[in-house]
Amino acid sequence: MGQADKPTDWITMKIEPEIFEELGVRDPEETKREMAITKKTRQIRKELKANPENQELLIELATLMIDGCAYEEAIKQLKLLRNKDPKNGRVYKLLGTAYVLSNQEEEALIEMNRARELAPDDAEIHFNLGGLYLLRDMFTNARDSFEKVIELDPTDTMAYANLAAAYDMLKQYDKEIIALKKVLMFTPEDKELRSALSNAYFNAERYEEAIDAAQVVVENDDKDPQAFCNLGSCYSVLSMVDDAISAFKRASELAPDYSLPHTNLGTLYANMGRPETALKEFKLAVDLNPQDGTAWLSLYNCYKEVGLMDNAQNAYKKYEALMQGESAPVSGATEGENPSNIPGGVSQTGGYAGGGNMEGNAPGMETLADEE
Repeated sequence: MGQADKPTDWITMKIEPEIFEELGVRDPEETKREMAITKKTRQIRKELKANPENQELLIELATLMIDGCAYEEAIKQLKLLRNKDPKNGRVYKLLGTAYVLSNQEEEALIEMNRARELAPDDAEIHFNLGGLYLLRDMFTNARDSFEKVIELDPTDTMAYANLAAAYDMLKQYDKEIIALKKVLMFTPEDKELRSALSNAYFNAERYEEAIDAAQVVVENDDKDPQAFCNLGSCYSVLSMVDDAISAFKRASELAPDYSLPHTNLGTLYANMGRPETALKEFKLAVDLNPQDGTAWLSLYNCYKEVGLMDNAQNAYKKYEALMQGESAPVSGATEGENPSNIPGGVSQTGGYAGGGNMEGNAPGMETLADEE
């Protein structure tokens, strides 16, 4: 037992917010943040009573409204400030921020672009504008915005990652590779970025380099089924069949409920002229994930090849229903050539190179709620 005059052995640790959600209680950190916002807001309002026309105080109050998720109130406040001072770039930036956080993207584009005109050397404006363009699927504009961020701040690693995402959507894979290699110089252990690099190499048909990048991911995390799936897809395009089978089977071992390894294995077996073995894998895939359109179509082809026409028709009906939108969308294949026809090639996760995706906390938008 420790003595009273000595430090205890208790260890303080950070609990993830999701844990509090599961327990049905509020995250104390979030409560603390809200209290700080409320306290600061009271202080600013008190100061404004003595000096109601103070622009800096009014801007700070609008910022606190955004931090407190009072977006409509912030928008009203910022519109008044914009009318009083139509040359203040910071006001337009904050107004654009409030609009985008309240899902008013058209208005956000107008205000952010005006902010860019008034403060062309503000890297944060270009960064947030790039994120907004990504949300709107305006990938050329997003690319230009993130290129400008890097021109202004060559050390902004998140800008490199988001620029890589824009390059990927524009199928400019060689440029994507350069951007990812630069950001990986700062964060060499980032698994998501390393996977994105493997994907970019794959799409650029630089398959041996894709394998090298995928192997690094596996070496960093040998319990990641997605990493083994990606590695197997890379092996497949170079006809390294035994290695591909081994990788896909390892992915299945790590995640028995994961359908993609079975879809990819089935395709590999079908390409090898082994439709009966392929059938087993495709059946497993659709049992695990009935929304896998690729697996249903492949199942149809395999049934047809072995002469089971009734089964083939049933599989095709499932595929057709998915294509017509009667259920979840069919997962798309990776862009670029894929000589092995492995679905998805290097598997996509729905996220962009910098992590995250276009739903919710999107790349390029991370700083929108953190305006000073």
